[in-house]
Amino acid sequence: MNFFKVATTPAPLLEVPAALWAELMAHLREQGAGVRESGAFLLGCKTDAGRMVKRFMPYEQLQPDAFSNDYVSLKADSFAKLWEVCRATGMTVVADVHTHPFGPGQSRSDRTNPMVALKDHIALIVPRFAKGNPRPRDLGLYVYQGNHQWASYSGSDVGRLLRVTNAGVFQ
Repeated sequence: MNFFKVATTPAPLLEVPAALWAELMAHLREQGAGVRESGAFLLGCKTDAGRMVKRFMPYEQLQPDAFSNDYVSLKADSFAKLWEVCRATGMTVVADVHTHPFGPGQSRSDRTNPMVALKDHIALIVPRFAKGNPRPRDLGLYVYQGNHQWASYSGSDVGRLLRVTNAGVFQ
C-alpha cells in the first residue's frame, strides 16, 4: 500500500509561498554576510499531498552562537525551544535549510549529523551563501532515509519537488 502512495504522490513535495521564500533567502544572505553558513528550520504543516512552509525559525534565534564554528552546531536546549515554538503555533518542522560557500552538495558533517534524524526529513542546501537570487533548481534537496542514508536531488528534480508559489497548492 505505501508503495502505491509513494508512486502516485503528486509533486511538489515542499511548497513555499514566494514572499516567504524571498524573505528566507534575504535572511540567509544577510545572516551569513557572504562569509559563513546560515540556516533555519522551516515550519508548517504536512498533508498527504506534501508539506507547506508557513514560517521559518533561524538557527541564531534558537541559539545565538549556532555559527561560532565553521559549521552549524545546535545544542539540545535549542531543539527544546524549537519544539516549544511548534507546540505554540500548531506547526511542525517540515524541513531545514542552510547555506554553503560553494555548491549545494552535502558535507560529510551534513550526511552524518541530520538536523532532524527522522525518516523523510528534508534538508535543503543553498549554494554561494544565498547570494544572488537562488531558485529551487539551484539548491540541493536531501531526504533522510535513516541510518545516515539520504536520497539526493539536484537541478530540475529540485525544481519539481520544491515549489515557490503565489497560491497554495496544498491548502
